Amino acid sequence: MDTQPQIVHLCGHGAGEDGIVLEDDTGQIALVQADALSGMFKLFARKGVECVLLNACYSEVQAEAISQHIEYVIGMNSTIGDKAAINFAVAFYDALAAGEEVEFAYDLGCSQLIGLKEYQTPVLKRKSLNSPVAQKTTRQRIFISYKRDVEPDQPVALEIFQALSQQHEVFIDQTMLVGTRWAERIEAEIRQADFLIVFLSARSVHSEMVEQEIRMAHEFAQVQGGRPAILPVRLAYRQPFQYPLSAYLNDINWAFWQSAEDTPRLIAELTQAISGGELPFDAAQAKAALLETSEPSPLPRPFASAQPVALEMPEGTMDTQSAFYVERPSDAIAIRTIAQRGVTIAIKGPRQVGKSSLLIRAIEAAVNAGKRVTFLDFQLFDKAALTDAELFFQRFCRWLTYELEMEDRVEEYWKTPLGNSQRCTRYVQRHILKELGKTPLVLAMDEVDKVFDADFRNDFFGMLRSWHNSRATTPIWKQLDLTLVTSTEPYQLIDDLNQSPFNVGQVIELQDFTPEQVTDLNRRHGSPLNSSQERQLIVLLGGHPYLVRRALYLVASQQTSTTELFANATADSGPFGEHLRRHLSLLHDKTELIQGLLQIIRQNTCDDKRIFWRLRGAGLVREEGRVVLPRCQLYANYFRENLRE
Repeated sequence: MDTQPQIVHLCGHGAGEDGIVLEDDTGQIALVQADALSGMFKLFARKGVECVLLNACYSEVQAEAISQHIEYVIGMNSTIGDKAAINFAVAFYDALAAGEEVEFAYDLGCSQLIGLKEYQTPVLKRKSLNSPVAQKTTRQRIFISYKRDVEPDQPVALEIFQALSQQHEVFIDQTMLVGTRWAERIEAEIRQADFLIVFLSARSVHSEMVEQEIRMAHEFAQVQGGRPAILPVRLAYRQPFQYPLSAYLNDINWAFWQSAEDTPRLIAELTQAISGGELPFDAAQAKAALLETSEPSPLPRPFASAQPVALEMPEGTMDTQSAFYVERPSDAIAIRTIAQRGVTIAIKGPRQVGKSSLLIRAIEAAVNAGKRVTFLDFQLFDKAALTDAELFFQRFCRWLTYELEMEDRVEEYWKTPLGNSQRCTRYVQRHILKELGKTPLVLAMDEVDKVFDADFRNDFFGMLRSWHNSRATTPIWKQLDLTLVTSTEPYQLIDDLNQSPFNVGQVIELQDFTPEQVTDLNRRHGSPLNSSQERQLIVLLGGHPYLVRRALYLVASQQTSTTELFANATADSGPFGEHLRRHLSLLHDKTELIQGLLQIIRQNTCDDKRIFWRLRGAGLVREEGRVVLPRCQLYANYFRENLRE
């Protein structure tokens, strides 16, 4: 009443439905609920209050109530950090002081939170609409994912971009300015998108970046109420999705495009889906009818010397019968071990060294030996499960039950007054193994690195170690074989090595290809490289299995020449550009890893062993004696040029 403000700003704490936190006459905490605030501001709306900013966590409830009477009200729909609250307020009032309208000031404030990943926390309410500002709900944010410089992917993606941009805010990486921090921008755009449209062709389904963008959207949607929603579009591609894309896309409706004549229809279908409709292919029968007539897409014509062996794209887990699979001594060890009863196998090595392919070969050997096999890829555990021990152990048991097509009795076992690992152990012993009778079971677990950052990692891996130890005293545990695949050195992350399943049984550590194996692989591709070029390739890539296979495939299929291969090795549009950009996207907000990698590139040392193990697990560095080196010269050249501390 004394000040008669036009703006009222609350800087403090909020508690959702319980109210905002104020002090009473004695200085004690008092929670003031929405109806009380609404009643007060109803009185002062006539006294000149035009805007209320509730810069407090979980204050959207109060903002909604106050907006019945005040024209502009801003609240927070979740927690907001101190730095984000300050940044928003500074930008908001700077804009008002410059004479801008409240809506502009609000948008400017939100823009300052993108780097802090809290740009969607502030919510603007208006009395005239009594809902979030109309523009926020009618114009959707859309991210377009596609494989660049490929037809029909890029032309179709650009047409869709042009069409949807008339009504929505659409991002496509063609629009980024020179100097943009590419990886940070991609993550920010996907995080704030309402929809991710992904174009899937015979080429893009093998794209590392397309897979990374789908995975990113999937993970964000789990913690952002389903946003962004994924809208897959098949571009003349009729094959079933292969793992891991199948895990993300099989249960999602999709659209189909066969030729340029389908583009107008596709635009209409996507527009309808963005407005709340569904993409056309949802029923299993409709999908099957389209996919059952499929024929494999022809590969680029190889050199005559490569005939009659058909080339294989060097992406993902390799088929057990592949003519390009390079057997290493560890293969025989793994296959011989899995044929035995009651074994534990740990397969370790950096990323893209062939761990999953070896695991698949071991699984095939187990099936041939008459064992049941359950394959669990830990990448598919969502963030909620990896932050909640009870939820994780329950989902682990349910997943195992589902794969074995058994009765789900998790709720029953979780009623016992025991810890999570004890309940899980009882469930596996008394339900799973007992139900299988004398049939041995192989529990194959890929990407178990996902659990290393969880608070309960010692409980989980200690439980697996106890299963291994129990074979000596409890016969039923001899029916269970364990195979674990990890890229990260587990000894650095498990507190008690006596509770680790990674230093018992058969430990297999995969290494990069030797020069002799690179020579053999070159021969299998029809010898597209002469001996001099082969040595040049080894200097550039070392024995990196994936990059070596990719280089040989591109040259053998005449998609690039050897001159272009080496000249454009580090270019974004070059033969390894997508692979390098993916690594850059994974590093962009990890300051410690960036500093550690640059130190290794410049000085061949790493002061922090923990940083070294994380970089090694990511497949970026290696160790030779006491010297730490980039995994290959390609990485050294690219990251020296593109990383900034």
